[in-house]
Amino acid sequence: MTEDPPIASRGGRPPPCPRCASACWWNGSRIVHPVTIDVSGAASRVERCIARAKCSSCRRGFTCYSDELYPQRQYQLDVVARVVAEIAVGQRSAPAAAREAGASTTSARRWTRWVAEIADASELLRVTRHIDPATPAGAGLSLHVGAGVRHRAACVLDALEQLGAALVRRGVALAMRSGLGRVLAWQRSLFGDVVNLVTEPKSLSPAVVGERGPSGL
Repeated sequence: MTEDPPIASRGGRPPPCPRCASACWWNGSRIVHPVTIDVSGAASRVERCIARAKCSSCRRGFTCYSDELYPQRQYQLDVVARVVAEIAVGQRSAPAAAREAGASTTSARRWTRWVAEIADASELLRVTRHIDPATPAGAGLSLHVGAGVRHRAACVLDALEQLGAALVRRGVALAMRSGLGRVLAWQRSLFGDVVNLVTEPKSLSPAVVGERGPSGL
């Protein structure tokens, strides 16, 4: 079992409270079993012991996820991106794509709809140009032909890959491998926002894909 973050590296206090920004103290840990992409490239379930903290002011308890794990997700974003890519780009059936990740067909279809609606591909490409003007953002999107959810998901995934690659070129440290994972982890590091599958917010923040675009890059 892996500790996340390791007890030896925690040092002083945990991060400030995400609700009121007050100081916190360590408050035990919890065991989770996320599905991630392992070193061989396969989806596999791992066991992690994740530290918890509690606010000294509002008394809120929260889990301290590292950059390698996205909060509130059993199937991590790199796994989701792979399954959706197999369905939307590789034109595999949802049952076949889900089976390789150990997920249900219902989950694979839900993930595909979620990715299709998480942002507009054109907005993602605009942010990519803002971050890296020298990049020919949008190259390759015309290869995705058709209509419907699969087509939108393919375009969004492609745009996320381009934005994720631009972030890496600009020196942003991101632990995840997929464009989906990198962009959502980047938003979380900037604003603390976690994008959900079922409850709001289910899409990228306007602070990232809005007209003004992100700041600090």
